[in-house]
Amino acid sequence: MKVKLWSLAGALALALVPCIGIAQTDVYHQQWTKDLKGKTIAYVPVASGLALTDIWGQTMADYAEHAGMKFATHDPGFDTQREVQILTSLIAQHPDVIIAHNPDVQSLANVLKQAVQAGIYVIQINMGSKYPSAAFVGVDPVELGTKMATAVVNACGGPNARSHKIALMNGVVTSAYSLGIMQGAKAVFDQHKDINIVSDQAANWTSKVAHDKAATVLQAHPDLCAYMGWWSGQDQGIAQAVEQAGLQGKVKVFTTGGGEPPACDYIREGKFYETFSYQAEKQAIQMITLAEFLLQSGIKPGNVHTTIYTPIISYTKENITPTACTIVRKTKS
Repeated sequence: MKVKLWSLAGALALALVPCIGIAQTDVYHQQWTKDLKGKTIAYVPVASGLALTDIWGQTMADYAEHAGMKFATHDPGFDTQREVQILTSLIAQHPDVIIAHNPDVQSLANVLKQAVQAGIYVIQINMGSKYPSAAFVGVDPVELGTKMATAVVNACGGPNARSHKIALMNGVVTSAYSLGIMQGAKAVFDQHKDINIVSDQAANWTSKVAHDKAATVLQAHPDLCAYMGWWSGQDQGIAQAVEQAGLQGKVKVFTTGGGEPPACDYIREGKFYETFSYQAEKQAIQMITLAEFLLQSGIKPGNVHTTIYTPIISYTKENITPTACTIVRKTKS
């Protein structure tokens, strides 16, 4: 009789397992639907139409759509005042999340603070402001500058180097990203007194400006060992100037970016010597995942501050892979 009772109890327990599993799954689904469906995310890069910002936008839009959220891109077109105006307008519209890309450390700080005070989650990406909002997601620029400068020293600091002359091409010198790269690079270069920095200029993220300034430097220093640039989209201009001067393969161009297709092409063609990728597609997944967490957390905007740094991968002609760069599709808006 006991055997029969135990058998009956076991059968009932097994029968209940699917019901318990379904109930648990339903709890997750209800939370997901309740907290995310219909929520709005406003993405404000410094400009659309760039491979980097479009990779971020297209990836976040895909994930937002999957969660039933509304995602919109607002393009200031590299106009800082226009970006401030867009953000001011968005505060009145009150999206649930603003994902903002700062041109420098100061310009958006006040308006982002106002957004948080209005009850909007603000996530800053890759280039932060002096105002700490709910989160920052991006590359650690100090680490990036350290890694890049170390690679430059390894190429140009030894006895077999073409020369010990190097040149730097900054982006916008007041951006947190640029300042961090310079901080990391300077700490490395200061330890290697044989490295001679013959030029330190800024191109404001513009390929044409980088090209023209690099062409002048190469005329003055044809024995240059390396150029270190702050962003691959800009640094294509450096590579073009090197090629036009007949110095490709002699002057090494070190750059960085989010894994945009032109950077991989330039690596394969020998126009870039080494690129340090912060993997924009993976960054975007971190950005949108953090947005989803904040929306489900119940934490009030202004009561949370977090930083997420993304890994850096170095690519040369020897180790570049077919998946190193992300195909760019049109950003949803």
